[in-house]
Amino acid sequence: MFTNMMFSLFALAGVSIASLPPNCDRNYTIHLGDSCDIISAQQNVSTYQLSAVNAGVINTDCSNLAEGEVICLGLTGQDCNTTFVMQSGDTCSTIAAGAGIPISTLLTNNPNVNPICNDLYPGEVLCTASQIYVNLTSSQ
Repeated sequence: MFTNMMFSLFALAGVSIASLPPNCDRNYTIHLGDSCDIISAQQNVSTYQLSAVNAGVINTDCSNLAEGEVICLGLTGQDCNTTFVMQSGDTCSTIAAGAGIPISTLLTNNPNVNPICNDLYPGEVLCTASQIYVNLTSSQ
């Protein structure tokens, strides 16, 4: 009953919640001016995780965010919320060292970063947890 009432309230408010995965641990409502990097930094979710969890909802360049839309931030058992926001001059080595993790763990949790780490950009948010959150066989 409560769930139906909440769904009705969200529907009346024009908030889309239908796209959330059933195992979504955290969600976020899009605000005017949000971008994927802003959401990632503010909500402690990596750029990769935000994109992967919302595949088919958020396009590749993150240009289709709609104010009021509800998106998922993390899935049960796969929700890395230990993150680092890239700054100019940061490298995989300095990020991994600062987090106290091997570069291999950094790369496994951020499969959007290439093996030589030359595709990082300021504002990108990386998972810097020591635990492996990305199951490469299910993310492809």
